[in-house]
Amino acid sequence: MIPETMTAWRIDGFGGPEVLQRRTEPVTAPAGDEVLVEVAFCGVCRHDLLTRAGAFPSVPLPLTLGHQVSGTVVAAGPDAEWETGARVMSTIFMGCGHCAACLSGNQAVCTTGRSDFMGDDFDGGYAEYLRAPDRAFVRVPDALSLEVAAVVNCTLGTAYHAAHTRGNIAEGDTVVITGASGGIGLHSIAVAKHARARVIAITSRESQADALREHGADEVIVAPDLQFARRVKELTAGRGADLVLEVAGDPTLAQSLHAVRTGGRVVVIGNVSGAPSEVRIAHLVMKEISLLGTKSCSNEELSEVMRLVAAGELSVDINRVIPLDDVREAHIDMEEQRSSGRIVLEVGGTR
Repeated sequence: MIPETMTAWRIDGFGGPEVLQRRTEPVTAPAGDEVLVEVAFCGVCRHDLLTRAGAFPSVPLPLTLGHQVSGTVVAAGPDAEWETGARVMSTIFMGCGHCAACLSGNQAVCTTGRSDFMGDDFDGGYAEYLRAPDRAFVRVPDALSLEVAAVVNCTLGTAYHAAHTRGNIAEGDTVVITGASGGIGLHSIAVAKHARARVIAITSRESQADALREHGADEVIVAPDLQFARRVKELTAGRGADLVLEVAGDPTLAQSLHAVRTGGRVVVIGNVSGAPSEVRIAHLVMKEISLLGTKSCSNEELSEVMRLVAAGELSVDINRVIPLDDVREAHIDMEEQRSSGRIVLEVGGTR
């Protein structure tokens, strides 16, 4: 039975964590190809903080944030492919469902430009129920808990796509990871070590150094001023890194271009500040650097990541699981960089 109302944490405008407001919202039955998912867990990502703060002013308001969602299908429209009772997780990007990219399971680069982002372009998972087209979800294998499934796409999936598909990581590569103590950073370390690479992790805080080593980093550079390229060169006998996974974005991009070797690759995964960045073209030209962007993993890559997690070869780093009603505290915690790893909201719990 579909309830008449649900609890949702929404924003009516942009600002600090205080703009997140607890609301009682109607639950609408799915139509057409839509499904209604009872949310079990929803991860909190730094992207959520940027959206809340107004980094993407074109998002529709009011809005329910949250793109790292797992749950159970409780109702399906007449054209939907999911059955009730199916355990599902979000694909983050929805896509049109019809172009070559979407049909191949790579909806993040939908060729029609309709790669809508859950929690930005349409309501996300900071709510008890989520209604969206069936293509916004993939099935969760029985071997994977819904708690892990909520965040595996945005963390390991994103890192896997960035390192392998975009960065062409190879055994023996030296890989620099900026913003290493955040959720994507920690999982990028795991993916790079699984590929048998040497990892140099960058952090601005000495307090995070030991944790980064425990997560597998071979070397840790603590750079409060974010100047790390010289030290990378020292650690690589002047050569530079083969690959930089640029998690932080604008604050560290210039240093990453200095730190990478001639002919190396810099893959930009995120931008924690949301600010525009300037690139010195001379670096790209004279060093023949490949500067690459990345969005999200394909469904095929996600299946491989879930297989590796189920086999115990990779794991999701969840800092803690907290109730949905503590979502403001999660945003404050992440803004103040109190901890590493992902924070997950428990909405309906495990099924």
